[in-house]
Amino acid sequence: MLRKFLFLLSWLLISHISFSQIIIRNNCITQCANCTVSPSSDLATVFDWAVDMPAGTNYFWDFGEPGSPTNTSTLRTGSHQYCTPGVKTVTLTLVNGTTTTKEFKKFTVGQLPYIYLGKDDKDTTKTICDGQFVELNAFGKVGKPNYPIDVLWYPSGKTTDTIKVRDSGCYSVQITDRASGCTAEAKMQIKICGERDPDKNISKFTKAWAFGDGASILFTGSPDNPTLVTSKINAPNGVAKMEDPSISNGLIFYTDGQKVFDKFNDPIDPSKILNGDPANSQGVTIIPKTSCKGCQAEYYVFTLQKNAKGENLIFYSIVDMKMNKGKGGISVLNDTLSPVPTTSRILATEGGGGFYWLVTQDADPLATSTTTRIFKVSASGISAPIVTKSGTSISAAAGSTGNTKISSPNSTKLAITIPGPPTNKVDIYEYDKATGKSTLSFTLDLGPSPPTLYGVEFSPNDSVLYISMQGDGGSIPSQILQFDISSKNAVKTLASKQVIYSGSEKVGALQIDPVNYAIIFAAFQGSNILGKIKGLNNLVTAKGDTNIMAKFTRNGFGLDSLGKPITLPSGATSQLGLPPTIPFPITPQSPPSITQTCEGTTFKFTISQKLCDPLNNDRIDWKIYQTTLSPFPEPKTGILVPLDTKKLIYSFTGAELKYDFATSDKYVITAAITNSCVMAYLMDAQQFDIVVLKPVTLDSEYNRICQTDAKISLTKSPVSKNLSFVWSNGDKTPTATFKYPGGDLSLALSDTATKCSVKVSTKVNFLENSYVMPKKDFSICMDSPVPFPILLNSSMKDLKFKWTGPSLSSVDTLNQILVKSSGSYQVKITDKDNCILNNTFPVSDKCEPIIIAPSIFTPNGDGKNDYFSPLPKVAKRVEILSLQIFNRWGETIFFKSGSSDLQWDGKSNGVRVPQDSYAWVVQYKAVDFP
Repeated sequence: MLRKFLFLLSWLLISHISFSQIIIRNNCITQCANCTVSPSSDLATVFDWAVDMPAGTNYFWDFGEPGSPTNTSTLRTGSHQYCTPGVKTVTLTLVNGTTTTKEFKKFTVGQLPYIYLGKDDKDTTKTICDGQFVELNAFGKVGKPNYPIDVLWYPSGKTTDTIKVRDSGCYSVQITDRASGCTAEAKMQIKICGERDPDKNISKFTKAWAFGDGASILFTGSPDNPTLVTSKINAPNGVAKMEDPSISNGLIFYTDGQKVFDKFNDPIDPSKILNGDPANSQGVTIIPKTSCKGCQAEYYVFTLQKNAKGENLIFYSIVDMKMNKGKGGISVLNDTLSPVPTTSRILATEGGGGFYWLVTQDADPLATSTTTRIFKVSASGISAPIVTKSGTSISAAAGSTGNTKISSPNSTKLAITIPGPPTNKVDIYEYDKATGKSTLSFTLDLGPSPPTLYGVEFSPNDSVLYISMQGDGGSIPSQILQFDISSKNAVKTLASKQVIYSGSEKVGALQIDPVNYAIIFAAFQGSNILGKIKGLNNLVTAKGDTNIMAKFTRNGFGLDSLGKPITLPSGATSQLGLPPTIPFPITPQSPPSITQTCEGTTFKFTISQKLCDPLNNDRIDWKIYQTTLSPFPEPKTGILVPLDTKKLIYSFTGAELKYDFATSDKYVITAAITNSCVMAYLMDAQQFDIVVLKPVTLDSEYNRICQTDAKISLTKSPVSKNLSFVWSNGDKTPTATFKYPGGDLSLALSDTATKCSVKVSTKVNFLENSYVMPKKDFSICMDSPVPFPILLNSSMKDLKFKWTGPSLSSVDTLNQILVKSSGSYQVKITDKDNCILNNTFPVSDKCEPIIIAPSIFTPNGDGKNDYFSPLPKVAKRVEILSLQIFNRWGETIFFKSGSSDLQWDGKSNGVRVPQDSYAWVVQYKAVDFP
């Protein structure tokens, strides 16, 4: 009986322990993705064992879904994606040597109906006219659940099913299942058509730091001259803050890891105290708890708290700005994230888009840990950690101080400090923010401690590293060091070491400014002044230009008019920590703008979208000014305007504006939109650098003689750095090389910036004698010369002509000549390459045979005109062979040949023929044209 009792007691004890020590998070089926269509580890429920087990312990998880391929896991932290709601059972078997312990826990996977405030889940924006109200109903499209739920609206904190709103902004509702704690959200972005913000074109957002003992600075302008104010914080080391850059005075809250304060320095939920240990050097950070369906209203605050062994464990709380009627509250307090002992630093950084990473390093009393754990924090929750093992081992003692830092703003480098004693070291990693993975690049051994390594920061270009070494405040000085890490080589990096500060004060964290990433501020314990480093990308060298080299200034806030250091307000001092900058998830805003395209050489301007979607842009009035934008917004409306409104060159009303600019210059375009809510609503003026594709000239023809290719380019070209050349022969350079045999060639010229384009064409001729020179035999009749031209088969483009020959002058330099006499004519053609083409044109003296004869004769024997005698006009041109006479009936009445004296006396066979008309035929031979 006793044995049975002991067994029962043991079982009850284990059951109780397992119920309380299996940690579960993300137990809800999220709206952010389809569980079955797009499964992802981000959506998984995460399980952890709250006890840090001895080394060598094996973990075997069973997630209670035997049909699932991912139902089991042997990782320290288990994860499983549930796609159906209901009560589930998870079982953990722990095996350490011969000891086996089995633990289980029942829990609920919750799923709420997906709600939405618009006509469907994609309708999340509504535009109303100024003065109108709109009612938002959490259950207008989806029935209200019949089980206990809570309703909470952002930003008002109302708990009703419906709200009425008339102001612009993001409104969301969250319903919570009281049993599972799971939530569903929906949001509506309300826009007031034509609503103006007079300060929208002014840098109105103020970044703020709260740190040390009551200290705070506001970056209202240049980070070089911040505004110094006070805060309620009191933290010897790490501090954190969250701010919204889209609003004026964008600080949302800040914390020292124990108390949370709003932007007015009032405590949020003062009865709830976070468990952060202020002794940790980097023991608190904030990450937005992003929402895929709601407005940004919740934030994780991660803290470090020591257990009974003095080991840091990671916890998280949630600050919800919907609570307490929109003033904010703490909805989750000090939940365990990981039971694995960690160093004194936790780091938050932005991921690849829409999510964040929480970076931690394991700590080990035996200095054997090289483990980095990176948790993905997204709209689905906090994932199981990504575990990497590399770099220098970190003991619990070494991990109790120092900093971890990811480079800003590029997020490509990760530095993990390992302070001494005995030795100070820094591990430098290549970091991929999209995956959260880091790869060890090299390790810097900075020598023995003290001084003790504390702060670390990168230059904006990620090539220079700055390190603070903390002295003892007495005989051992503090230092700030600069290293060139561009070589990614430890030996070369150590050789580049430069001491840019040395002093007796205790130096702490180094933090780059959150505005321009141009200044690194340095904290000094108990001081009312921060130090600063400028010229961050520039190395300090012995012969360098002191005007541009990195330079440390102890009086980081500058000097007053009397030359005295400007200090924090009375009673406020810096300690060792400074707050890191955590990016706020910005909802993309895309107000309508003027977009420019080009059709040929005509510029086209359109409005990118409706001013107040879904209301149409009923009328658009356009104006073009040949001027620049004014550097000052219009005071009443805050819109950007032209600098000189007298330089109006064109006005037009229509859906789109088309204009062919005459000259390249800076132009300002304005557009005034009219719809059913607003009339002639003037948008921000926009400046355009117009580059016209003028002039564009390509010679119509190119002639070459001896070359086998021709270099062709524009004779006149626009002045632009963005020209694109595409020739029809495939060349894409300003000069085309066009090869033999030539032919037609065209160029498509475009401006890649303006997208304007124009097409021109030419003809390329490779000249030869057979092509250029006329093949006709030339002759002229010198008996009665008639001048004629010799015209070459080519234009005069690119060619020089030189003619020689009879009756030519020295000015015969055209592609043709006028021949006036017989003889030999020579032409010499020279092209741009000094290639020469010669040809000779012989012109012979040739005349057509011409016979002259009387039309009447009188053979009466009076000695006058008694013979009919056809004769050559020029005897040397014709040889007459015979003469034949016919009567009207075609009968031959006379024939004579073979005599030089061919004439008819009017007789036939010795008898005179009657007076009549007779036909005659002469046979002859042309001497010049045989």
